[in-house]
Amino acid sequence: MNDLTIARAIHILSVVIWMGGVSFVTIVLIPILRRSSFQQDQLAIFNVVENRFASIARIMVLLAGISGFYMTYKLDAWSRFSQLQFFWMHAMVFVWLLFFLALFIIEPFILKNHGRMVKDGHSITNLRKTQIVHSIILVLSLVTIAISVLGAHGFFYS
Repeated sequence: MNDLTIARAIHILSVVIWMGGVSFVTIVLIPILRRSSFQQDQLAIFNVVENRFASIARIMVLLAGISGFYMTYKLDAWSRFSQLQFFWMHAMVFVWLLFFLALFIIEPFILKNHGRMVKDGHSITNLRKTQIVHSIILVLSLVTIAISVLGAHGFFYS
């Protein structure tokens, strides 16, 4: 049982660090950068900070995925994915998959030239769009965390 406890601790710590970073970027960094005093450099500053956090987020997303998979395997909980009361497990996988795709496929391969937007003078518009996307994924993630904690403690079934 120690291995499951360690896996759960890794899972929770990785989610805390990952979501803490997403929260910081969404609630603190982007609103500060959108102020008029940062108009010239707002997207450049955002890219520097987010690129630094992206490295950390990639590690945390991998740790969350590996530990989640391990716990599901070790508990032989695969059947939960076919039971409605465990919908929160689907939500966790969905949010994890969104971030995995964003961090490992979309950002490096599809948005690889997004730094060019600074030179094109689209910083205000692009940062506004970035804030909207970040806000949506943050709310989705926080709701998923809440229902997952409730679900893990039996709230949705008896």
